[in-house]
Amino acid sequence: MRRVTKKRSFFILASLLVLAVFYAGCNKENLPNEPLRQHVNYLLPATPLSVDPAFLRDEAGYQLVTSLWEGLVRLEADGSLGKALAEDWQISEDGKKYVFTLRDANWSNGSKLTAFDFEAAWKRNLTPGNNSPVAYLLYDIKNAENYHRLQDENYGGKKASLEEVGIKATDERTLVVELEKNNPVFLSKLVHPVFYPLPPEAINDQEGTFFQAAKLIGNGPFKISEEVAGDRYELVKNEQYWEKDKVKLARMTWFLPSERRDGWAMFEEGKLDLTGDVPFDRVEKGLAAGELKSAPLLTTYYYQFNTAKPPFNDVKVRQALSFSLDREKLIREYLKGGQKPAGGIIPEGMPESAQGGDFHRNSEKKVPAGDEKKASALLAEAGFSEGKGFPETELLVSEQEGHRYFAEKIRQEWQEKLGLKLQIVTLSWPELRERMSKRDYQLALMGWSADFADPLPYLQSFMRGSGNNTTGWANPEYDRLLEKAASAASEEERSAALHQAENILLEEGPVLPLYQFTKVYAARDVVQDLFVSPLGFGFDFRAVHIAKPEN
Repeated sequence: MRRVTKKRSFFILASLLVLAVFYAGCNKENLPNEPLRQHVNYLLPATPLSVDPAFLRDEAGYQLVTSLWEGLVRLEADGSLGKALAEDWQISEDGKKYVFTLRDANWSNGSKLTAFDFEAAWKRNLTPGNNSPVAYLLYDIKNAENYHRLQDENYGGKKASLEEVGIKATDERTLVVELEKNNPVFLSKLVHPVFYPLPPEAINDQEGTFFQAAKLIGNGPFKISEEVAGDRYELVKNEQYWEKDKVKLARMTWFLPSERRDGWAMFEEGKLDLTGDVPFDRVEKGLAAGELKSAPLLTTYYYQFNTAKPPFNDVKVRQALSFSLDREKLIREYLKGGQKPAGGIIPEGMPESAQGGDFHRNSEKKVPAGDEKKASALLAEAGFSEGKGFPETELLVSEQEGHRYFAEKIRQEWQEKLGLKLQIVTLSWPELRERMSKRDYQLALMGWSADFADPLPYLQSFMRGSGNNTTGWANPEYDRLLEKAASAASEEERSAALHQAENILLEEGPVLPLYQFTKVYAARDVVQDLFVSPLGFGFDFRAVHIAKPEN
């Protein structure tokens, strides 16, 4: 046996280390890269008030439901209408009958999804006494309103039975829908969750336990794997989703907001990848530096007058307040979040028709762009020269920091330019809505988001008898024009009637449009292909993936 000397031992060890480094370097490109962790941590804007597609009332609810379900069609990132569960469809020559052919799809529990699930869900949402706030979206369907309002003593239309409603699954893959009359934007409506299918477990739920987050059975790109009450939802990729190969995220953790949870601090600490909880004083610099992102929504914020109470029963007073505001200057100097001044009640980006175009850009009449001289003259004609004799007015706004701040700047504008005195009162959104529904207000902030991409719902909310019209304002010609638009035989006739109606609304001014809302949020650079729904449904995570960091 030969003895290895200390010197020789050192030489051998050194040689082995050099060889190890050499071979490691040579084989580095051949070694597999560690897969990126396809996981997103996100803070919901609120705890969802409901996860029932027929009773959604807030962005958090829409965010959850649109991630767990999918309908016949969907809104794509480029704004186009894409096919979802509907593989194809045919429309009759008179535009009153739609025949949808469904693709093969399953529920998240593995059971087969059929056309009968659509029929059952839509009819369930029309159940008399159901009180779904969005059931009216189904009223294009034959006898839908006649059935839904069966128990409404104030309804003057005819009554209909469930069997007479124009929704019928003829087999597992065929859904036939009959309309009352041709509606060229009917397909666009179908993006709304009220048109989603529901599994038999939801339809047959007698105890009211299905619509709990942990028990939901959906058909969308994700499903809930765990709910930690009051803290978070754990979502995972739905392996039963028909387009699962295009879903890259494996998991998401959605935290619920609370007093102890600061979304912005969590983002800065690296605990969140995405949040809309951005402090107001960070918005301007964050957007300028590229640290924050913004996306315009089809949402208009406006001040609403109670026209049944003096002094806002006088159109000249309402016009004076509107003429006095230079919206572009106010937004540029104070909001600084990418918002656009509202030129009307219909936001920019709203399609003119099913064929495209931009309704706002095609409008002839716009709200006044800051004319202090005209505003003072109108106020004087109303009997309040330089604000003398004008009663102190209460302006109701939400508790959101930006709404209070902007209201304070407008209060200053009206005091300096017109001599008016305002008191700003902040309320929670539920309190604000309650005061407005009772018409217990003088002037109040309101925002309106599109249920689907069409101007008609915005304008219909100010018709006489609309549950959303809490202004006290009514105009027979305005109502007639909207009824004409709803039954128009051509796109041209429909668009003309809608523009004429908006002109009346802007001229008589029961509302004072302020700005088009933009969603400002913070997202890690590695979060790619994130789509913000312009309808206020939140983020669309269907195509999101985590990219490799640049550094």
